[in-house]
Amino acid sequence: MLNNLAQIYSIEGRYDDAEKLYLMRLILDTNILLSALLSPLGAPAKLLDVWERKTITLAACDALIAELRDVAGRPFFRARLRASAAELLAAGLRDFSLFCRDLPSGPVAPNPKDSFLLALAEAGQADFLVTGDKELLCLKQYQSTRIITPAAMIEILKEAESGKSSDNP
Repeated sequence: MLNNLAQIYSIEGRYDDAEKLYLMRLILDTNILLSALLSPLGAPAKLLDVWERKTITLAACDALIAELRDVAGRPFFRARLRASAAELLAAGLRDFSLFCRDLPSGPVAPNPKDSFLLALAEAGQADFLVTGDKELLCLKQYQSTRIITPAAMIEILKEAESGKSSDNP
């Protein structure tokens, strides 16, 4: 997992250092992570694939991994997923993401159970929070983090790729 060559996308004005373009930093909500496992051809699965190819950075935290494990253990998901798939994803998030241990306590989402995602967005300086949660999507943005659907994120990645391709004929 995660041994393909890195392909770097840039976001205007954001750089890690003078020599390296910034990788887009995303948070994938639990509903997106589990959708990716359930439907390997859908937009959420494409986002996991982009992460595995190291073309984006995912931000994660203990609360996200705990929610992933909790929801994956519910009867609906237990009937449709191997437990090892969710555990492998949780381990990958812990080991291969930008892992934020200390989250700010200030942000409050429309559903307080989702507040950790806004705190993670702040702590991880995420560019995007990708979710299917209608209440979060209604916010559209939290600080500098845009809140969008998986399909919208795929379109942004396509635009970034075509922009990169046109810059390098």
